[in-house]
Formats: sequence, structure tokens, C-alpha cells
Amino acid sequence: MRKTYLDNIRWITVVLVVIYHVIYIFNGVVAHGIIGPFSEHQPQDTYQYIVYPWFMLLLFVVSGMSARYELGKRTEKEFIRVRTRKYLVPSTIGLLVFGWVLGYYNMLMSGAFGSMGNVPKPILFLIMAVSGCGPLWYLQMLWIFSLILILIRKIEKDRLYNICGKANLLVLILLVIPVYGAAQILNTPMIVVYRFGIYGLGFLIGYFVLSHEVVMSLIRSTWCWIQSCAMYTPGLEHWEYLLS
Repeated sequence: MRKTYLDNIRWITVVLVVIYHVIYIFNGVVAHGIIGPFSEHQPQDTYQYIVYPWFMLLLFVVSGMSARYELGKRTEKEFIRVRTRKYLVPSTIGLLVFGWVLGYYNMLMSGAFGSMGNVPKPILFLIMAVSGCGPLWYLQMLWIFSLILILIRKIEKDRLYNICGKANLLVLILLVIPVYGAAQILNTPMIVVYRFGIYGLGFLIGYFVLSHEVVMSLIRSTWCWIQSCAMYTPGLEHWEYLLS
């Protein structure tokens, strides 16, 4: 059965991502690869600091949950075949056909070509293509995580999955610690979007923990409890409209 709330999380997060990148183009903090600020004071830049730490992590968590549901309907070979067709093929074609255009623009704005006069043209093309990966990196990482997931499944044989289904509220809160730790490792130095540590862990948390209906029911009941406290606490009646 399709999880409508996951679809809603996806499209809402995608909207947040689009808004983020529009603001990023004109931000007043980063100096390279952007158009730059259009005023001395830019309060809209605050939006980037609010959403950046979690919005892509949320997408990978949702993707991990979706992977679990998909593997309930498909064999592992079918899963890899479908994910290769949906993720690897279009992201690779997009990188080689369109990515180099964005890469050229990024490298031109940053002045990178000045130090690459002796780089062979085929190598320079590949550098431009990778530099212009844009949103395709998300598909590339999902494909890699899908392959890793199949290897993990062959080892753990749902033993870890069943243990994670017993997670209580305290365990869910404490997941903040490994997530923070994972954010510090496996980050590529040049293309910073490839953060394999935190995004990989988010994907696995979605698969092993949040794909359990009992865990999601716990989260929903906790959220309802917070809503009730907000609505019936004196002086906080206005929160009813924000939390509903």
C-alpha cells in the first residue's frame, strides 16, 4: 500500500530545496560559483541555515523507508535492476550530456580555468561534468546506497531490522548522536554534496527503524501529545493553528 504521507514529505521537501537554491544563488556568504548578494543586508539568507542541516537528510530517510517497502514487493535482483534504470542510467546520461554545461559555468565563475591550461581536453570535460552534477548527485548516492543495502541484507537477514522495530522514544531521540557523528566523516573534500556518512546513515535509519509501522505510530502519538499540550497550556492557544 502506498504511503501518502511519504509522498507529501517528498514534494514539500523538494519545494524547500528549490527555494534554498534560489536564495543560495544570491547569498552574501559564499563567494564562488554564485551571482552574489543584491543588497547589503539579506535576512533571507537565514533560511539557508534553518533548512540546510536537515532537508536532504530527510529525503534520504524517506528513501530508506521506501526501499524497505519496495523490497517487500520485489526480489533483490529486481530491486537493483529497477534502481539502476531509475537512478544510475539517467544520472549518468544527465552528467555527460548536460552536466558539463553547468560545470563550465561554475568553473568559469570561480576562475578555475586559469590553472587548467595544460589539462587534456577529455580530462577537462570530465572535470566539468562532475563539477556540474547539480541535483544528479542525489540519484547517484541513492543507487550506491541501494547496492550497499543489498549487501547488508545478505549479512543481517532481518535480525537487525527486527531489533530496530523495538525502538522506543528514547532510542529515537538518541539517534541524534550517531547522526551528528556521521556528519563528520566520509565527506568528499572538493564536491561537498557527497556526504556519504550522514546521508548513508539517514538512508539506513529510514530502512531499519522508521519503516516499522509501530515506530511511526509512536512518532505520531508523540506528536499528537505535543499538540494537545500546546493547545491546552494557558497562553499557548495560538499554537493550535500552527501545529494542526
